[in-house]
Amino acid sequence: MSKIDKYIASSVLWAFLIVAVVLLGLDFALTFIDQIKNVNDNYTVQPLLQVILYRMPGKLAEYIPVASLIGTLMGLGTLAATSELTVMRAAGMPIWRIGVAAGQPILLVSLIGMGISEFVAPVAQQKANLIEKFQDQESSTFSLTGGVWLKAENNFVYIDAADDTGKLYNIQIFSPDGQKLKYIKTATSAEHIKDSQWQLNNVTETKFAADHIEKKTFEHAEWNVSIKPEHLFLASQEPNALSLSQLHSYQSYLKQEKLDGSQYELEFWITILRPVASLALMLVALSSVFGPLRSSTMGGRIFSGVIIGLAFQNALNLFGRMSVAINFPPIVGVSIPIAICLIAGIILIRRRG
Repeated sequence: MSKIDKYIASSVLWAFLIVAVVLLGLDFALTFIDQIKNVNDNYTVQPLLQVILYRMPGKLAEYIPVASLIGTLMGLGTLAATSELTVMRAAGMPIWRIGVAAGQPILLVSLIGMGISEFVAPVAQQKANLIEKFQDQESSTFSLTGGVWLKAENNFVYIDAADDTGKLYNIQIFSPDGQKLKYIKTATSAEHIKDSQWQLNNVTETKFAADHIEKKTFEHAEWNVSIKPEHLFLASQEPNALSLSQLHSYQSYLKQEKLDGSQYELEFWITILRPVASLALMLVALSSVFGPLRSSTMGGRIFSGVIIGLAFQNALNLFGRMSVAINFPPIVGVSIPIAICLIAGIILIRRRG
């Protein structure tokens, strides 16, 4: 890599880092303002800050494509404002070479983002989810929202949360008898013993007889369910809280069981195609710097980058959700906005020379 290539790459990289920090700072502030209303005696400011900070690695990975776009606009825009790009072009440096130099740091941070999505963000996100789930733990109440429902051995099971060791929290087991309810078991936690055997802790069992209701409590009770512990854990997590390997494993299990795994497949393709999206948006930024934004101010470039980034993100969400809704392969829905940016960037760069 020549000195000029390194100079272009460092300009884009520093601009990307500034944009990423600003985006994360804004996200932190807006999330804190939105969530501060949930603070109470059980859920204080300290766990709220922990939840927000634990979710920052995942946010960073999500913001990489948009930060790549705005960072390229800022980095190359600064060089254009000082006529350095004009000098490079006059010296015979083609646009494609400037694009390659600008794309190298973008590709590097995109690959780092993939590593964060696989190894860092899922663990941090799952810790954040557990903290949120237990915000009302002291009140000993169950909330039938935000967890997961399963059907196992003709029973309907609700699991409020799970950790990566396979331990389940706040379980409710509903056992039907035809159109009637036979009993309800609630437990504060469950631990896997072996094979299909689980141990329920702090159990309350409510039986519904024809003329009366019986209620019993047990310190421990046995629970036999054939679902594997890892699948119970994955089922209790939101798709965006799982790593690529976990998403692939769970969607394969759902397909094997002939269940709908499109949400997990959609999240898998959004994550795995993020580096391609970053490079596609970088090409759009490159074509804009040599085109309509050549003489624009820095504020104008940032504003344009934000608008393009928002349009791309909304298109990604729209086509992705539509593919799930119409039972179309999620990879197609995710690829459409990325392909549009990639093709548009290449065509515009070829026109610029």
